[in-house]
Order: sequence, then C-alpha cells, then structure tokens
Amino acid sequence: MQPRVLHLLRELDLEPRKVPASNVAFVRSARGKDIKGCFRELAKLCWPFHQAVIELLGVRVVLCLGKDSGSWVREQLDANDLVDQFVEVNNRRWTSTSYKNSNGIGVVVATHPSIADWTTPATDPSLLVQRMLAIGCHAAPTHDSFAF
Repeated sequence: MQPRVLHLLRELDLEPRKVPASNVAFVRSARGKDIKGCFRELAKLCWPFHQAVIELLGVRVVLCLGKDSGSWVREQLDANDLVDQFVEVNNRRWTSTSYKNSNGIGVVVATHPSIADWTTPATDPSLLVQRMLAIGCHAAPTHDSFAF
C-alpha cells in the first residue's frame, strides 16, 4: 500500500487490513487521464458493487483520492452538502473537501496522494478526514465506518 495512504491510516489510528479499499472503476491504468474517455461508463458498470459494500458494511465515510472519483462518488451518493475543507499550506493551495448526504453518509474528496505528499503537514488531509469521521460516525472509526 502506498506510504502516503499508510500515513493517513496511522493518523486515523486505523489498521490498513481492516479498511475496505477499491478503485471506482475496476480497470488498470497508470493515471486517471488514461481512462478519462470511458471513466463514467466503467464507473457506472462497477457502481452496484460499491453500493453493496457501502450498504452491507454500513460505511459512513468514503474517502476518494482525486476529483474525478470524488465527483463520481458524490453524485452517486447524492452528497452535496459541503461540510468542511482543507487548503494546502503552500503555493499550490489545492483544496480537499468533505460533503454529506441526507442519510448522513460522508464523502471526502482529497488531493490524490500520487501528486500530493500527505506525509508533510502542509498537504496532509488527515485532520479533514478525522473531522468527517467524527461527524459521520459519532464513535471511533472502524472498518465498518470508513472506506476508500
């Protein structure tokens, strides 16, 4: 697992083997731009699986790595209420955001860890995710409450 994701899970005091994780579209590509033209079609085909996992595990917060997956998941879960944001403390000033739907499921859209070094305080979205978990779960996060 990527060191930056492991950093985030450590910051959240979560065991990596107990956190469900998946790509939105089950296709292998070096970068998201490689499947940009067919992303929505592929994601639509894969969504029933994700929906079942969210429902069966009772996931309350979904962490999305990057804007493309984040927009898709927000759309599918109807998570449109902006809850919080984290703006990088650097010259880029990229923003990670969190949203909630009417059922209380949260979606965090974070800068992708392949391009933002989450291990440095200036770009670490851990507190944003932690705040969303506190809002969405009312208890310590477990594999049943968090997925990415």
